[in-house]
Amino acid sequence: MLEMQLNTLSKNQPSRFPRLNRTALKRYSLRLLLGKQSYSDLCDTQRLLCKAEEKSTPSALFLEGDLENVTAVQPNTTFERELKRVLGGKVEIPASIVYPLKDVTLIQGYLYKGALKEPLVTTPEDWLISNETVELNEATLACSYCGNLYFGHWMRDDLTVGLLARQFAPAVRTHQVLTQHQTEYSEVTDIKPTPMSQAHFQQLYVFDDSAQNELKRQRYQTIRAMFRNLSNSISSHPGILLLRGNSGAKRILTNETEVADYLQKQGFTMIDPEKTSALEIIQQSLGARIVVGVEGSQLAHGIFSMADQGGILTLQPPYRFNNIYKEYADCLEMKYGFIVGEQVEDGFQINLDRLDQLLHRF
Repeated sequence: MLEMQLNTLSKNQPSRFPRLNRTALKRYSLRLLLGKQSYSDLCDTQRLLCKAEEKSTPSALFLEGDLENVTAVQPNTTFERELKRVLGGKVEIPASIVYPLKDVTLIQGYLYKGALKEPLVTTPEDWLISNETVELNEATLACSYCGNLYFGHWMRDDLTVGLLARQFAPAVRTHQVLTQHQTEYSEVTDIKPTPMSQAHFQQLYVFDDSAQNELKRQRYQTIRAMFRNLSNSISSHPGILLLRGNSGAKRILTNETEVADYLQKQGFTMIDPEKTSALEIIQQSLGARIVVGVEGSQLAHGIFSMADQGGILTLQPPYRFNNIYKEYADCLEMKYGFIVGEQVEDGFQINLDRLDQLLHRF
């Protein structure tokens, strides 16, 4: 449907020369005049997709003394927030809302409307832009800033919002090039928003959908079912270790080989995402009772294929404590645990005896 719109709707006449980003200049002037504006300020109506919830969450599984070993947290969180995550108790889960916004412009990863500028990418705002703008009647934004930045957020947030988009209008995303794994998962799920570099929308549906609520749970289950349907038979097995190596933000598990050898003896399957296709990862991880790995985006490879009521065990550097997967586990009523390693030169290491103790609690 979107391809038909692209073929039939008009475009501004292209030119060899770039032009000034007047949309950004107009937004800057309105920002000075009107102050900060949000999505809710800029739409006449908004639709509640899932109401806010209050629920009780279990404590994470961890060993005595591990919290005392934490020296710092991931830059985008606080120790207080992480403590609340891992200790469990009553939590407030926000609502999911869709905002139908009229007269919205997307330019190189930035959304503009009125005094609102919403970055969806980390690259700087462009002040010289193309003369060619795609004009669309309506579309649904099916990507996010965090999803464009982190593979884990792309798996948990952008894929699931792609499912939600189907209820509203053709899905679009920024022009950012997908990784090989992202392309493969898009094919498996048939969630393929159209990339846009520069476009104007008469109406754009934008979601506030980061909460791990019942609506998100339903879509997780839908994708999990898609993965299960790729295999004729699924048998439960002890688990998988998703190797991290030196990829991503630096948190090198210096004794990863020893951890892998130990887990392999327990019946775990070793998966190196850097050397394995998405389909192979799905096939090897289907039915895994426990997904183990250094805290980070590569753990997302296991979240849709692990067994029901399974568990996630994160290996944490003491200098970068983060438990975002606890919220995912709580949403699907799965177990979540962590073990905090010891900082050493060039990274951190995990004590195998402590890992063995924690595994026996899953």
